[in-house]
Amino acid sequence: MLSVHAADPEQGLNLALSAAVGYVSLVCWMVVMFPQIYMNYQRKSGEGVSLVMMIAWVCGDIFNITGALMQGLVSSTVLIGSYYLFVDSTLLYQIVYYRLVYQAHRPKDSCEDEQSRLTAAADNSNDDELARAADRASGRDAQGQSGSQLQTVLSLLLSLSAMAILVVLVVALVAGTGSAEPPTPGDGAKTSPLPLSQVIAQAMGTASATVYIMSYVPQAVQNYQRKSCEGLSIWLFLLSLLGNTTYALAILVVSLDPHYLAPYVPWLMGALVPCVIQMFILYQFHTYPH
Repeated sequence: MLSVHAADPEQGLNLALSAAVGYVSLVCWMVVMFPQIYMNYQRKSGEGVSLVMMIAWVCGDIFNITGALMQGLVSSTVLIGSYYLFVDSTLLYQIVYYRLVYQAHRPKDSCEDEQSRLTAAADNSNDDELARAADRASGRDAQGQSGSQLQTVLSLLLSLSAMAILVVLVVALVAGTGSAEPPTPGDGAKTSPLPLSQVIAQAMGTASATVYIMSYVPQAVQNYQRKSCEGLSIWLFLLSLLGNTTYALAILVVSLDPHYLAPYVPWLMGALVPCVIQMFILYQFHTYPH
């Protein structure tokens, strides 16, 4: 799991515990998408999941795999990242399909029958309440369209903000390419810059962490605007929360030495910071109907 080797027998227990916790995290991330995919299939709808969040996840997976390849991590890390990319892409495809293709070819007989029934009732009735109800329905439709446009604008702004933060972080990393590795015995104070591939790999890790951190914000905004979590599987966020916390614990349980933790900072940030937004979304499940 982690590329850390025990320097003495006392590290054995920590490494074993890290491996066990890491496998829990792995299992969570292996199955996290399945409840949502199954719910979308049952409902024949992808409206509950934020499209911006899913696009961000796919981009984060690409950054993650690129960084792992450039840093020369073990093949299992690349394979697991590729699996995540496949599952996230599957859910993204499902959402786009149900929103665009399926809705475009969905039978409209039932909707037309309902509309005809309401029209006939309005023609045959002089009840003002029925007219007011129709006006309220039209108002809700207009409000829904306005809310949808606002959501699109907010999601776009959040995406642009995430990309701006990403650019700043990458520029900061590239600007710090002159940072030196610890001197080896016999070299004295002589230092050497990090290889370009390692710098780019760290930048990819930072990019992946930044995208993952920002990805949950559009979903929280969408839930707030709709005042509903309908169409969302709570297991998507429960398993994500458990997967993130156990992933971070698998790193931290080995050692709290800053020199050991330094390479893992982007991945730790990408795991721990989203936990705050995930807990907020779980609170929305408690507050809003679903």
